[in-house]
Amino acid sequence: MAEKAIIQDSLKHCSERRIFMPLLQLPKLTLADLARSGHVTRWHSVRTSRNQTLAEHHYMVTRISNKLAKEILGPDLKDSHLLQIMEYASLHDTPELLMGDLPSPLKQHIEHITEGENPIDAIEAEIAPWLVRMKREMRKEHLYIVKLADIIDALVFITIEGLGEHAKQVIHILEGMLAEKLSQARAQFPRYQWGYTTHLLNELLNNKDEAKIAFEFNRDEK
Repeated sequence: MAEKAIIQDSLKHCSERRIFMPLLQLPKLTLADLARSGHVTRWHSVRTSRNQTLAEHHYMVTRISNKLAKEILGPDLKDSHLLQIMEYASLHDTPELLMGDLPSPLKQHIEHITEGENPIDAIEAEIAPWLVRMKREMRKEHLYIVKLADIIDALVFITIEGLGEHAKQVIHILEGMLAEKLSQARAQFPRYQWGYTTHLLNELLNNKDEAKIAFEFNRDEK
């Protein structure tokens, strides 16, 4: 109880300071900032065998979203909707160019102690208002597609590149997140083929560089 009181008092103090202090004028993300996505890295709090850049993540989420959208939504998917899905997928984490990749547990803790008034959301809206508008204009089932692709890319990367017990726990958490998001999508939009998500994940995890190996080593003997 004492710790909770300290947290509440601290939040009250921050709130009071915001009343008397001028709001920060944060910079807006521009096209020039996107050029930095090739060296902004992710997974800061998890031990991995290599770094994943934001550019790689955006590319993979875009391609996975494209495949999921076509297979899950089927004939209901319009070309304009696919373009919208892919554009959002290719930019969905651009605030990380300025903020860095904040660990998900940290975001969740902040959400909890601020009772839903997450300052991270406010900062992201300040530096990338166009991204907020893009998200608001999307259909709910299309946002599910991008979120599922986001989790799939995380699962594939950390399964292959993660090191140690902590990485194994992260995999377990991500699997739970994927199952929960799939359950929500099925409940809200039962007409679509959400089961394809698991099929694609398994395909990505079990590929084992088959095409690369076949290209380099499976030569016909003459």
